[in-house]
Amino acid sequence: MFQKLRIKSVGCGIAALMTVSLSAGIAAAEENSDASYLSQFTAADYVDVADYDSIPVEAKEGDLEGVQNDIGEYLENSSSFKKDLPQPFVDRNTAALKGQLQAYADQYNISLADFMKYYDSSLTDDTYEEYIENLGLTYSKKLVALQAVADAEGLAVTDDELEEQMEGMAEAAGYSDVAEYEEASMLAPEEIREMLMSQKVLEFLENNAVYETEETE
Repeated sequence: MFQKLRIKSVGCGIAALMTVSLSAGIAAAEENSDASYLSQFTAADYVDVADYDSIPVEAKEGDLEGVQNDIGEYLENSSSFKKDLPQPFVDRNTAALKGQLQAYADQYNISLADFMKYYDSSLTDDTYEEYIENLGLTYSKKLVALQAVADAEGLAVTDDELEEQMEGMAEAAGYSDVAEYEEASMLAPEEIREMLMSQKVLEFLENNAVYETEETE
């Protein structure tokens, strides 16, 4: 009845660390704890990203969405997360994901709980919300890992790229004013920056995908 969902959409030296005062460290931690967007914290503070020179994928070559999904899963599963991600960041992504799932449920005129139980028959009325929260955390980890790659490879999204994307999205939606579009769509520019960053990094990493070879008789 339902198609499988794919949500899109991955060191400091000891001496350097010792030069930072305890009060400054606490202040930085407090600042990061309030971060809602990737631009408000440093990804490398939270993750040691997995080696991405060779990324095994199960999807077939040419299945762009499948390949990118496998790359994201590889980064999330193989990277080492050093501490909990900022909770506002995770909460924002979880809320957005829940909104997407609710929209799918609305298309079938059923409740979110029933939709999730169709999606995964092991879920119940008591467990589906926790399942969504776990999906939100997983997605957040993928974003942080992707940002770490972007930072390492110089794949940052420039303000000009962001502005061009926002103008294009506003025009496509019938708005001549970007600010009006932002208010109507409830999309913050930093959310668009994260989307563009993810796409840019995934396209970069596609060149490192290693496809499983099919056994022939």
